[in-house]
Amino acid sequence: MMATAGWGLIGFGLAGALVLAWLFISAAFLLWGARIAGVENRTFGRAIATVLLGFIASSLLSVLLSMATPIGIGLGAILGFCVSAVIMMAIFNTTFGKALAANIITWVLSLVVGIALAMAFAFLTAILVAGGA
Repeated sequence: MMATAGWGLIGFGLAGALVLAWLFISAAFLLWGARIAGVENRTFGRAIATVLLGFIASSLLSVLLSMATPIGIGLGAILGFCVSAVIMMAIFNTTFGKALAANIITWVLSLVVGIALAMAFAFLTAILVAGGA
């Protein structure tokens, strides 16, 4: 029987794999959104950089605003799109409107895929736990 720490490492490994999958899928959706919005200079590397930096900046902004005011969570989400668009403007050398449109498309589609991946992970975990009992 595997020790509890071993199962924890497996869980962290699976979580890491899901985060990487989310990153690559979000970058692919950002490329698709950028294409629809008419953004030039689209590459997968730029999309990955935009997703990572945009996520970090938006998360920090949301946390800071949610601690400051009661309406900070909603304001943080809205301003997070703007921050991500500004980051995309710099990386892709495009306009704010195109970057904002591409970011909104990316957010919606990555949320849908993230929920689907989480449901698949939960389903597989239930099967593995039931099979191990």
